[in-house]
Amino acid sequence: MSATPVPTTTSNEALSFDIVLKVAERCNLACDYCYYYMQEFSGYKNKAFITQEVMDELPGFLVRSVNDLKLGQLHVVFHGGEPLLLKKSIFDSLCTTIRNTLEGKVKVAFAIQTNGVLIDEEWISLFEKHKFKVGVSIDGSREIHDRRRPDHAGRGSYEATVRGLRALQAAASQGRLNNVGAICVVHPSNESDKLLEHFVRELGIRNPNLNFPRGGWDNPDAVKWNQEVESHRKLVRYTLDQLIYPQFHFVRSISDVLLALRSTQGAEFNDQRKSRRHHIATISSEGDILVDDNMLGLDERFANTGVKIFGKSLRDLLESPTWQMLNDAIDQVPAECQGCEWFRSCRSGELFNRYSKAEGFAKKSVLCDTIKMIHEEVAGFLVKKTRVSVEDLAGRLSQPTTSTAKDTYQALMK
Repeated sequence: MSATPVPTTTSNEALSFDIVLKVAERCNLACDYCYYYMQEFSGYKNKAFITQEVMDELPGFLVRSVNDLKLGQLHVVFHGGEPLLLKKSIFDSLCTTIRNTLEGKVKVAFAIQTNGVLIDEEWISLFEKHKFKVGVSIDGSREIHDRRRPDHAGRGSYEATVRGLRALQAAASQGRLNNVGAICVVHPSNESDKLLEHFVRELGIRNPNLNFPRGGWDNPDAVKWNQEVESHRKLVRYTLDQLIYPQFHFVRSISDVLLALRSTQGAEFNDQRKSRRHHIATISSEGDILVDDNMLGLDERFANTGVKIFGKSLRDLLESPTWQMLNDAIDQVPAECQGCEWFRSCRSGELFNRYSKAEGFAKKSVLCDTIKMIHEEVAGFLVKKTRVSVEDLAGRLSQPTTSTAKDTYQALMK
C-alpha cells in the first residue's frame, strides 16, 4: 500500500526521506487482502482522520527533521485508508501550510495513492495546484478488480476506479498534472500475461507498478503466492517481449532488475537504492512516528515505536531500537543467500518478505523462487539481445555492493 521511495542521484538530494502521511485511516473499499484493515494490523484503532493537533505540529516536525538530518528532499505521500475521504478544504490547507513552511529549506515533492473512486474535477484542481504525483490502485481486469476490491456492500469498484483514472489521464494530457501512475497487486492467474496487456493497451497506463505480497514467513498467503512461479513467469515474459522494444515501459519489480543487470552504473544505482529502501516514516493520524507501513502488521514492535511528532524529528525515529533493527537487517546476509549469484541485485528481497517472529530478518525472502525466476528471465533476455555478455554480467554480479545501510545512516546522522 505504501508508495515506493523515489531514488535521487545528486550528493545533496541523496539525503532524502519519504513521509507516508496517514490523513485518513478509514477506507471506502473492503479489499480482502488489505493488511491495514482485513488482516493482521488493526488500522481502526487510530482516529479516522488526521487530527488538528497533528496538522498544527506537522510543519515544525518536518522543519526539525530537515535541519537535524540535513535533508535535500522530502517526499510527502498522502495515504490511508483512502486519503480522498479527507475534506478538500483541509487537504488544501495542509498542503499549503507544508509547502509554505518548507519553502527554501528543502525540495518537497507531494504524491498521493488513491483507489480513484472519489476523483472529481475539484480533486484534480487541487492536485494541479499543489503539483501532486497521483497513483491509482487498480488490480487488473474488471473481473479480478471487482472480486478483490469491492466496497463495503460487496459491489465492485472497477467502473468508478477507471472513471477516476480516465479523468486524471485527461488532465495529464492537458498539461495540468505531471505524473499519473498505477499500482497493481499481482494475483496469480492462468492468464497473468493479460494483466499488463490490459493496463498498457486498454487503460493507457505507460508505467504500471507491480506490487508483490508484503507478508513474511508467518503469512501463508505470501508462501502460497511464491509457489505460483509459472503464473508470474508469464507476466515477466510479456514485459520483456512486449514492453521493452520499441518503446520502453518501466514496470517496477521487473525493470528494476533489468537496469541493475544491464550496466555497472545500473548496478551501483541499485546498490544505493537498496541500501535506503527503508527510508520511509509513517505518520499516523494521531502523530505516531512509525516505520514503513508495509511492516506494521508483521509484529507489534513495528506498530509502536513509542515516538510521536510533538517536539521530535525523524532523527528520533532513526535513533530508536526499531530503526536500528531495520538498519542492521538491510546489511545482514541470510545464510541461504550467501553464494547466490543474484545477491548483489536482489539483496535478499524486501525486509517485510524476510521477516518471521521466530527468526526476525535472518531468512531469505519468502518470495525467493519468484525473485530468482525474474533474474533468470531478465538475464537471459539481456544476453539474447546482446545488451550484455555473460562474462560482464557475471563479473558485475560478483562485485561487492557499493552502498550499505550503515553508509546511508552515517550520512544522515553526521
